[in-house]
Amino acid sequence: MNQNHCKHFGLCGGCSSLNLEYGKELSKKEFALRTLFSDLRHLEFRPMIPSPKSEFYRYKLQLPFGRRVIARKTLTTLGLFNQESTFIVDQTECLIQEPALSEITQAVKLWARKEGLPPYNEKTHKGILKYLVARKSFSTNEILVGIVTNQEDIPHPKDLSKRLHNHITDRIGKSGKFGKLVGIVQNINTRHTSMALGKDENLLWGRPYINEYIGKYKYRVGLSTFLQVNPNQTPSLYNLILDEIKIGDRVIDAYSGIGTIALWISGVAKEVLGLEDNPNSHKTAIEALKVNHIRNVKYRRGRVNETLPSVVNKDFNSIIIDPPRTGIGEEVANIISDSNLQKIIYVSCDPKTLREDTRFLSRNFYLNSLQPVDMFPRTDHLETVAIFTRKPN
Repeated sequence: MNQNHCKHFGLCGGCSSLNLEYGKELSKKEFALRTLFSDLRHLEFRPMIPSPKSEFYRYKLQLPFGRRVIARKTLTTLGLFNQESTFIVDQTECLIQEPALSEITQAVKLWARKEGLPPYNEKTHKGILKYLVARKSFSTNEILVGIVTNQEDIPHPKDLSKRLHNHITDRIGKSGKFGKLVGIVQNINTRHTSMALGKDENLLWGRPYINEYIGKYKYRVGLSTFLQVNPNQTPSLYNLILDEIKIGDRVIDAYSGIGTIALWISGVAKEVLGLEDNPNSHKTAIEALKVNHIRNVKYRRGRVNETLPSVVNKDFNSIIIDPPRTGIGEEVANIISDSNLQKIIYVSCDPKTLREDTRFLSRNFYLNSLQPVDMFPRTDHLETVAIFTRKPN
């Protein structure tokens, strides 16, 4: 039995394995992966790579605002949904968030209560506060805080942001122990959707990004740009990809985000072409090329299913796929299957969609190996690196 305790465990939907020793949790995940792919013969299951830290590893949080009625008084809450997704657990602690982010959660909640800003109601579509989104840099300790609102106009934004800044800095201190606040952003999301972030942002204070280093490469990371949430484990994941790249390879990096994988392999590959639809991520990737003086990486903006057909047969021999949890789907799988690509390096954050995509890809590719990487300790989620090679004609 794991001795670590969180008062919300069993109720909050954020964790599922705090009651297990970490080794038993890894065995459980590995068994589930093997079972899911048990019908494939001659498939190499490589041993799980544990996370260097099993607690306090998440350097990004995304928490919805909620409400609780006590004696006819409505109290703003902030936390994750419960396991049945029926209400928001009012978070007072978290064993997987980086400690500074937990401190910020309490500061923002206190600010929201004092200001009397109503939380958004998903049923009535009324209210202002939707989400708290915050990131901390692993390498520089810089912190960016985002408040997602249901409307652009908020009362007295300068005064509100000043008081929010004071609440946060009072909570995390000015000594740098928990990190340094560098920016507060208002993100506007008026859509009735489960997606947390909208397209438009207003800078309330400071700057809209943190500086982050992954290995020797520097990036500017905003609220909406994708970055692995477990920086302790990220180099291990990227090195698995690098191990599959040979000197002189010409590689497509699909769903390339801000270009972290493309830059990681740029010292070995002859050429890398990144494909990314998110405009903020694409812009950040272009900036990273300039900052890091990389010349053999290029990016093309657009949806992968729209950009891939025009480049897939231009002398590229390998493709890296790092899609969202939904996977690549049959359309993209068919584009890859009908190409001249010889190898697929598939980085999956959901074994179930990887299994489904394997069914599509198996028309022209063998799945050779699976390498589980625990990027998300204390949860059921698992990162897997799958290697596919083309079947002989």
